[in-house]
Amino acid sequence: MTRRMENLLGVLALLVTDELNAQPSIPALAGSTARAMLNAIGQYPDSSIELLRDAVDLSHPAAVRAVAGLVDAGLVEKKAGSDKRSVALALTATGRREANRLRAARGRMLERIAARLDESERDVLENLLIKILWNETRDSPHAMQLCRFCDDKPCLKAGCPVECREQGLPMPERSAS
Repeated sequence: MTRRMENLLGVLALLVTDELNAQPSIPALAGSTARAMLNAIGQYPDSSIELLRDAVDLSHPAAVRAVAGLVDAGLVEKKAGSDKRSVALALTATGRREANRLRAARGRMLERIAARLDESERDVLENLLIKILWNETRDSPHAMQLCRFCDDKPCLKAGCPVECREQGLPMPERSAS
């Protein structure tokens, strides 16, 4: 039987997901998959569709369709890949602006939620999140999926629990910030 804490965690997950999905956006980014792909291309510039499809857990044909929509919207450009069979993907200037806008809106929403906690509560929550995420990360594709909407700079600087687990490193300490 589900306990109250698990239910509350599920409600918080839905609150965050619903708010992320409600971000006003251009039509090409109406779905969370397209927004995740846009963010992943920004995080892994010049990567192939094959690598990026892992970040959003798509089949190859679905990833090709998602990229085509982003290219048609002028958010992503295709370049020559590392071999004749592959294509490297990069954000256009418009794509970078849109990815930054979406990341900033996500950041403001998460800051608003976390602002309800005092500093000691934030410390406790951060430590719990590090522990949960480090333990739940299964492998490299899963790590990319978990971080598909992240602004990776703060976590990478402090030691991302997802990346640490994926690389076989110990669970990171809470950041000093």
